[in-house]
Amino acid sequence: MTTVVHDAAVTEADRRSVDAYWTGGGIAEVAGADATDHLVQPAWTGGGSIARTVGRLFASSGVDGGSGACTATVVGARTVITAGHCVRTSVEGSTAPNAAWDRDLYFVPGYQGGSGPHGGFTVRRVWMAEDWETDGRDVAMLEMNPGADGRTIADAAGVQPISFTAQPGAVGHFFGYPYTDRVLHCTGATERGIGTALMRIPCHMGVGSSGGPYLLGDPAAGTVVAVNVSGDATTSYGTALGTFAQSLYRKSEHG
Repeated sequence: MTTVVHDAAVTEADRRSVDAYWTGGGIAEVAGADATDHLVQPAWTGGGSIARTVGRLFASSGVDGGSGACTATVVGARTVITAGHCVRTSVEGSTAPNAAWDRDLYFVPGYQGGSGPHGGFTVRRVWMAEDWETDGRDVAMLEMNPGADGRTIADAAGVQPISFTAQPGAVGHFFGYPYTDRVLHCTGATERGIGTALMRIPCHMGVGSSGGPYLLGDPAAGTVVAVNVSGDATTSYGTALGTFAQSLYRKSEHG
């Protein structure tokens, strides 16, 4: 398996530009399509660390420049985890390694109603698989820049535990922003999906929840064991975190 690393907002000028874009109207544009009632799953009201660490990841498409959002979670001192397809856009007729890199990546932990209590953070580098469209590879670790006040993402929002050896079978909890103004939550017994690469949970969330965490244990402070990548009318499927995801995590945390 080949790892690729992509530089995003590396310079101070890059960071200021990305921050200005999203705070200057970009987030509001995306939020204009958000649901505020008739939610597909209940909103999370249980507090805990998950209310701070999970948030929305905004991006501009590398193909057409359109704005969109996924879900992501703080899992390290400077690392946020999401789905690989949340940071790259497939190009019709081309292969996964030639997909376009999305631009202006911007993460808002604890997002609710148009903003977050901890501010927003730009992405310095993206770590992911070259063959990210393969089952079990659709995951990305985002190496984050400090916030405008100099605090790290972990200092601002805390860190959700992460495991690369968890087995399905226990009750799991799935959090996501399926184009909603607040994070939603559903729960159910986790099972192994296709082969051993995916984990599934019996609940539907929808577009925008990609990258959202599947947690085992206490839903307010549990351990991230997968990230959501797809779903149908009854079931959601996530990339189960294993040795390759662990190698990405170490590279993001330590360079």
